Amino acid sequence: MVTALLVVAVLASATVLTWTSRHALLLEAETQGRLLARLLAITARFASEVTNEVEGAIGEQMIVEATIAAHLVALAESAGVKPERINAHLRAISRDTVLSEFWITDEKGHAYLRTMADVDFTFSPDPQKQPQAHIFWPLLTGQRRAVVQEARQREVDTQVFKYAAVAGIDKPRIVQVGYQAAFLEHLRNRVGMGRLVEELVTGRNVIAMRVVDHTIVTLVYSAVPGEDIPQELSEDEKTELREVMSERQTRSYLDGSVLKIMAPIMSEHGNQAIAATIVHLPAERFLEAIRRNLRLAGVVAAGVLSVGLVASVILARWVTGPVSRLTAAATPSRPTRSIPRVSRKSRGGPTSSGTWPGSSTAWRSRSTPASSA
Repeated sequence: MVTALLVVAVLASATVLTWTSRHALLLEAETQGRLLARLLAITARFASEVTNEVEGAIGEQMIVEATIAAHLVALAESAGVKPERINAHLRAISRDTVLSEFWITDEKGHAYLRTMADVDFTFSPDPQKQPQAHIFWPLLTGQRRAVVQEARQREVDTQVFKYAAVAGIDKPRIVQVGYQAAFLEHLRNRVGMGRLVEELVTGRNVIAMRVVDHTIVTLVYSAVPGEDIPQELSEDEKTELREVMSERQTRSYLDGSVLKIMAPIMSEHGNQAIAATIVHLPAERFLEAIRRNLRLAGVVAAGVLSVGLVASVILARWVTGPVSRLTAAATPSRPTRSIPRVSRKSRGGPTSSGTWPGSSTAWRSRSTPASSA
């Protein structure tokens, strides 16, 4: 009975130890996921701030370039230089420098001086017709003296450009200069979370990593080559990511040999989730830790059982020994008597000497001799 209770207690202790170890490892994984999400959020904010500061500084420099161009065009036209010659100089500047484009208009917004000869472009104040270029129209009306636009896709094609423009010096016109914004995207990738994700995956700290925005659109994705990780999110994963962002809670679970961690990426003030990340970690080290704890629990259980069995045997003997000795002492002993064998010839009675024939034992006659009269 004692041994059975001991076995139950040891097995229960081993089960609790294993469950506690697994729970602790999952909590550690969730902590790592939260740290990664926080690191991604900080990196994203840092990349955005750096890119915006760089873009702002470039915008200021572009205003200087547009102002110089406005003065040069005013001087050239006042000197009677033809538009073809002015365009040739503008194209030479664009060819020999990092400045990509010039767009210089007349009073009606038609860009008759430009570096792209095959594109005939006229500015319009209608945002429906020109979502990107309409903001420069106030330069013609005199409402603005300078406009700097953030890098975005332009109307004439799908390329991303950054534009800045000033009003004309000699007459109402738009004098616009443009940079191809590929360098800004390159800068954003160099200092943004995309590079961080790539570094983590390349260093095999994680198997795969994905960052999605609040609409579950993938922003960054990278995986170790050769790993069987689907590139597209499943519907269950999309649902879980929405719940993670709405609840602002980290989740983790084992999926075979992979530990998946989903964590929200919070805004700068921490009041809302602006994105989420799903991290695939190799679960082998977690599983190995669980197996190590199981082996340790097995060794401890075997040791405790062995000690318990030996102790129970010793205890049983120590308890039952005195009882056995008392029982043996309390049992009465019965002596045995040997009866002599007598031959038939001597069955007549004792001899004259008072002994029985054939017996070595002297038996005295118990009869008292008759007294003389």
